Amino acid sequence: MKKRDVILDFTSLLDVTLIVIFFFVIFSHLDTEDNRAKTEAKVAELETAIEEAEEREASAEELITQLEKEIDIVRDSSARQASNIEEMLKYGKSGNIKIILVMQDGGWILRVNCKEEVLTEITSDKDIGAELKAAIIAAGYSEKDTIFCDLVFDGSLPGTASAYRKISKGLDDVEEIYRYLYYSETDLSIGEE
Repeated sequence: MKKRDVILDFTSLLDVTLIVIFFFVIFSHLDTEDNRAKTEAKVAELETAIEEAEEREASAEELITQLEKEIDIVRDSSARQASNIEEMLKYGKSGNIKIILVMQDGGWILRVNCKEEVLTEITSDKDIGAELKAAIIAAGYSEKDTIFCDLVFDGSLPGTASAYRKISKGLDDVEEIYRYLYYSETDLSIGEE
């Protein structure tokens, strides 16, 4: 028996193996590119979603601020209504401030009463506005309260017109600080025969 030499040629097998590896590298590279594109699309989508969320959050914060302002307005309105009702009840029971002009020889006195109690008497030579503010504070009112006042005078007495002008100016000064001050005027000479 003769021994034969066996020669194995792996060249074709090597070619096939290299082709398989080449396709594997190409397809894995394509998969990587596809995954990268998908990832970039997802990142862009998430960034858009984050921007939208931030915009919604800013919008929500604006709405919260607006709602807080509206709530404050409602609270102030409720407090204002309570102050108005309280003062109307006082007015109905003659518990409001009464400013009475008393004419005297050579001058006049302005008597400020609250609940039948004399708070102060203001003479014609004093600062009417400052004295009225002090009387309002003494009556227990603050700048935010509703205040009803009655100004009572007798227009037929001599000197009443000049006193009335000075008192009106003083009341105007008071109204600059007490925005919710309302006063009525009662001329006792009207209706007299």
